[in-house]
Amino acid sequence: MTSVSTSESSFGRSPRCCAALAPDDERVNPAVDLAHLILQVIATVTLLVPSLFLTGLALATLGPSARRATGQHPWRLAILVAAHDEENSLGATLDAISAAADDQIAVHVVADNCVDATAAIAATAGACVHRRDDSSRKGKAAALNWLAARTLSEDLSAEAFVIVDADTHIEPGFFAALRERLSSGAQVVQAANLVRVSPAPLSRLRDLAFHLRCELRPRAFERLGVSAGLHGNGMCFRRTVLERYAWNERSVGEDVELHMRLVADGIRVRFAPVAVIRSTMPERFDGAAGQALRWERGKIDLVLAGVRLIVGGIVGRRLAPIVIGYDATIPPLSFLFAVSLGVALAGAAIGDAELAVIAAASVTGCVAYVARGLRLARVGPRSLVRMALWAIPYIAWKTMIVSQALAGAGRGSWAQARPVLTLVTPARGPEPDS
Repeated sequence: MTSVSTSESSFGRSPRCCAALAPDDERVNPAVDLAHLILQVIATVTLLVPSLFLTGLALATLGPSARRATGQHPWRLAILVAAHDEENSLGATLDAISAAADDQIAVHVVADNCVDATAAIAATAGACVHRRDDSSRKGKAAALNWLAARTLSEDLSAEAFVIVDADTHIEPGFFAALRERLSSGAQVVQAANLVRVSPAPLSRLRDLAFHLRCELRPRAFERLGVSAGLHGNGMCFRRTVLERYAWNERSVGEDVELHMRLVADGIRVRFAPVAVIRSTMPERFDGAAGQALRWERGKIDLVLAGVRLIVGGIVGRRLAPIVIGYDATIPPLSFLFAVSLGVALAGAAIGDAELAVIAAASVTGCVAYVARGLRLARVGPRSLVRMALWAIPYIAWKTMIVSQALAGAGRGSWAQARPVLTLVTPARGPEPDS
C-alpha cells in the first residue's frame, strides 16, 4: 500500500512542482527560448529570405529565351560619353563605337573638368566635343545631366540616347539590339554591362559578379515582367524619357536611384542581352577599392528608397515596385554569404540546430545563385579552380568594403577604375577551358 500511494502521489504532482525538482540544465528558461526565437526570426528575414529571392531569380533565367523580333526602325541614336581625364582609354572606346556605328549614330563626348588630352582625343576621333569646367558640380551625374541638356537642345534629330562609359568596349550587334528593343516599344533599354576579362583572378571574380548583377538579375526580371534595372553603362533612353528625367547629382548610386523613380512612375526598363558592352576593371584589390566602396555606399543609401518603393507597390497593388524595391534592400552577395556561413557555424557551436539550419539554407541558396552565374559566365573547370582559390580573400575584401560603407565611407567624388595590367577582350565571355 505504501508503494502504491507513493506512485500515485508522484503522478499527481503539478508541472510546477516537477519543474522545481528538475536539474538546472533541464529547466525551461522562457528568456532563453525567446532569445532563440528572436535570433531565428532575424536570421530568416535577413539571411534566408534574401537567399531564397536570389535562388528564385536564378531559376527564372532557366529555359529558352524569348524569340527576337526581326523588323526594326532605323532609330537615330546619340551616344553620350562622360569623360573625366580619360586620355588613356577614350580613344579605344571611340574606335569601337565608330566600328559598330552607322550614319544614323552621332557621338557626343563631354570632357568634364579635364586637365589632360581627353578633349583633343575625342575631337581626333570625330566626336562632337563638349567642354565642361564647373568645380561646383562634380561627378558623373552632373556631367551627364549637362551633356544631356545640351544634346537634347542641339541634336534635334536624335530619337534615343545611349550612355556609354569612356573606358568600355562595344561588341558587334550592340546598336542593332538596342534598336530592336526600341522598335518593340521599349522606352528605356539596358544592355548587358559586363567585364573585359583578363587571366587575373580578381578580374575573373569581378566578371562573375557582373554576370550575376548585370545579366542574371536583368534576365530574371525580364522573364518576370518587371523592370530590368539600370547599371550605369549601356543605358538607352527615348528622347521623351530623357527630357523628363535627370540623374540625382547628390546621390552616390544615381543610376539605381533613377531606376527606382522610373519604376515608381510605371516605366519599365527592358533588357537587351545581345547588346554587350564591357568595362575595364582593376586587376588588384587596391585599384578596385575606391570604386567598389562608392558602389556599395550607393546601394546602402538607397535601402530606405527601396522600402518606400515596396510600400508604394503594396498600396498600388503593383508587382514591379515590390520586386525592385526588395531587390534594393538585399545585402551584397559576398556579405550575405559570409554572414550566413558565420551564423551557421555559430549555431552549430552553441547547439542551436534551428538557427544553424536556417543559416545553412541561406548558404545553399547563395551557392545555387552563384552556380547559375558561373553558367552564364561560361566559366570552365580550370578557371573555376583558380576562382575558388581566390574566393576567400575576395569575400574577405568585399566584406571589408561593405563594412566600411556601412560605417559611412564611400561618399567621395567620381571614382574611376584604374587597370594595372593590359587586358584582353574575349568575344562573349571568359575563354572556354580545355
